Order: sequence, then C-alpha cells, then structure tokens
Amino acid sequence: MSSPALLQTHELSQHLSLELRQKLTVLQTPTHELELLVRQEMQQNPVLELENGVDTQVESSADDSSDEAWDDELRRLVRMDDEWRPTPTVATSTPDEEERRQFLMESITKPVTLAEHVTGQLLGMRFDDEEKADILLLLGHLNDNGWLKKPLADIAVEEDRPLEDLEFAQEMLLTLDPPGLGAVDLRQCLMVQLERENRSKTLEYHILDECFTALSRRKFEEIAAHFDVEVEDVQAATERITLLNPRPARDFDETPAIGFHVQPELTIEKQDGRWVVLMHREVTPSLRISSFYKSMMAEAGGKKDVREFIRDHIKRGRFFIDMLQQRQQTIQKVAEHIVSRQEEFFEQGSAALKPMTMGDIASEIGVHESTVSRTVAGKYANTPHGVFELRYFFSSGMATDSGESVSGRTVEAVLKEIIQAENRDQPLNDKEIAAQFAERGIRLSRRTVVKYRDRLGILPSALRRGS
Repeated sequence: MSSPALLQTHELSQHLSLELRQKLTVLQTPTHELELLVRQEMQQNPVLELENGVDTQVESSADDSSDEAWDDELRRLVRMDDEWRPTPTVATSTPDEEERRQFLMESITKPVTLAEHVTGQLLGMRFDDEEKADILLLLGHLNDNGWLKKPLADIAVEEDRPLEDLEFAQEMLLTLDPPGLGAVDLRQCLMVQLERENRSKTLEYHILDECFTALSRRKFEEIAAHFDVEVEDVQAATERITLLNPRPARDFDETPAIGFHVQPELTIEKQDGRWVVLMHREVTPSLRISSFYKSMMAEAGGKKDVREFIRDHIKRGRFFIDMLQQRQQTIQKVAEHIVSRQEEFFEQGSAALKPMTMGDIASEIGVHESTVSRTVAGKYANTPHGVFELRYFFSSGMATDSGESVSGRTVEAVLKEIIQAENRDQPLNDKEIAAQFAERGIRLSRRTVVKYRDRLGILPSALRRGS
C-alpha cells in the first residue's frame, strides 16, 4: 500500500507537470493566437478581466518581476522541463546526429514544410550526401498530391543525373513519411500505404495491383469474377481503400493561412549608439483580478464553498497573469541575447548574419534549447531591414575561403541574389550556382546547393526556364 507521503509526492508531481504544461503552452503560443488563448481563459475563469488601458501593470502573486527573481524562476522551469522530458541516453554524438538534433530543436512548434519534414528524416538515416541530395531533388518534381509529375527518365535528363541514382532516390523516398510520397501515380501511392501496413496479401491490395482500371470504373462484378469472390467482398475492400490517403502531401500546404497577419511583438532599433529591444506591451492583453470578486470574497463570510470557489479562481487567475508576464520577459531576454550576437545584421542586413544556434543562446541564458525554440516560434520583430520571425536569426555555419564562417541565412540571401540575376531563358543549374558561390569565396557542393534551393522553394533549372 502506498504511504501518504508517496501519494502526496505523486499529487505534487502531477500539479507541477500541469503548471509546466500551462507555462509552456503560453510561452510557445504565436502572437496571432495569443488573444484567442486569453479570451478562452477569461471564459473559463470569471475573476479575470481586461485592464481599461489606463493602468498597464497587472497584479501578481509575488513581487518576482526583477531580473534575478525571474532568472531563478526560469531555471526552476527548465529543471522541471528536463525532468518531464525523456533524458537522452547517448553522451556524445556524431556530426550527423548533432545536425539532426539542431534541426529538430529549430523545428519545435513550427509548422514544417514538406521539404523540412523530409530533411528531418534524412538527417537520421545512413545515406551519403549525394543520395540525400537526390531525394531532396525529387521533391521539386512532385505535384500537389505528392506524386511525381513526370517519368524519372525525363527528370534525369533535365537534372543531368544518372537514371539509376534517381531510381534509388525514389525507392528511398517511398520509404519515408508520409507513406506514398514520391509515387508515380495514385495506384502506386495507395499500394505503398498498404505495404507499409503489412497488408500486401489483402484483397484490396490485389485489386489495386491487378484490377485498378476496373476499380476506377467501379466494375465490382468484373473484379469479383476475376478473384472468384462475392461482390460484397469487393465492395468492402473498396471501402477500406477509400480510407487510404490519396494525397500524402496535402498536410504540408505551404500557402499562408487566409487572413493571417504578422503582428510584431517587439521592435529592435538603435538608441544612443546601441541596439535595444522594445516590447510592444499592447500586443499582450493586460489582465487583472476583478474587484467585484475580491469584494465577494470578503462578503462570503461563513460560506466556505463560496470562499473556496472564489479563492481557487483567483489563484488560477493570478497564475495565468504571471505566465503572461513571464512570456514577455522570456521573449525580451532571448531577443536581447540575439541582438548582442547579431549586431552586424541590424547594421548591414541579411548578408551579415552570423551563424548562431539555439544552443548558443540557451547556454548563455541557462535554459534548455527547447525553451528557446518555443520562445522564438511565431514571435516577430520589427527591424530596420523588415519584419522577421525570431527563429530567422538561427542557423548553422560553414567556412569560407578566408577561414571565417557564414550563416545558412547568408547562404540563402546570396542564393536568392544569384537566382534573381540569372538569365531566365538559360537558368543556372546547381553546379553553375555552386561555381558562383565559389567566386564569392563560399565553397558549396552541388548537393548543398540543392538543399538550400529546396529549402527556399526554388525550382530546379529546367522548371525555372522562361518563368
């Protein structure tokens, strides 16, 4: 039988985990969704009300707004976060594993593109760089459904790649998630999904394999006669086929949501010769505990149930207000460390962006990388060079001929310049783009060019011609 002490410890652990999840939810909520989150909390907690806009200070359960107190609170949150998540069992990692870990850290809470989703899987697989590049190359030749637009032989000619290499790349693409990605047509797309579910011996699989044309024309009696089964069996198998996904790429729609409007939560500008971070306090709804419920608490007298109801809701309300404050403080703290490392960007623009990982900022602040990732996702800053998501400032680096290091964002900026300046009637292939980078002192392989081109959504040269 469990002792009272163990039960109390278990209940406390559950309470802390719930608080942690609530804090992480508020922290990672994008700017454009924050108001909705606040409205939902107000609907659930009647003691919360919006400030009138005169007094912008919100009430707190403790005087913990100082930097020192907040640092202690943030470190406590991180310790809870570390205890909550599974602990890695490997103390050291290879360069590929480190790249995969960084990719995953920088993808937390961010809606990923299809290219990012596939890249994340490839980082953990034992393909050489050329094979990975060929797999990513094929992504540029998929239609909106996720099937290949044209035969591999035609793609091989356009991309100047050996056909057997692209055949291998397609076979590997078909093993990735989502199932059916890279299929040549609907039939193969659906068959691959059944194979992945170990259903290659089922009636539905054999119907797709041997009677696909009859199935598309719903000739159930013809199919039943072919397999010597009842028409009802064919109809049941057809129902199971309709549960498969004919468009494996549909969950990676890269078009912005209709009506989405980027609203910066902070401005980074130069004041008295130094770059500063200015938070837009009006973006975060300002809440307080309603005086009406405070007075109800005082008037409740001996009504224990009323006092407990109000006390619990006031406690929860104060906690939510504190979370909003902590969210702003965390965003500002992370932004200030970004600014201290990226001053050249704010002076000169994207071409001067330095390599910087979330681990760099996390170690400076003393938090987990996932905390930094949640903080920068969906939070935007107004800068002299435009509005940028805070995530934009993070990227790994690569060496130049001078021995210095440039960030991946700089590579992206240079790639855009090269593509914009090319002859549209004779667009540059990936080898020629790599040569242009070399002229600028940046050594990139063709496969690296493919990776960055795909990340930016730039089509292969054959598909850019005349555009």
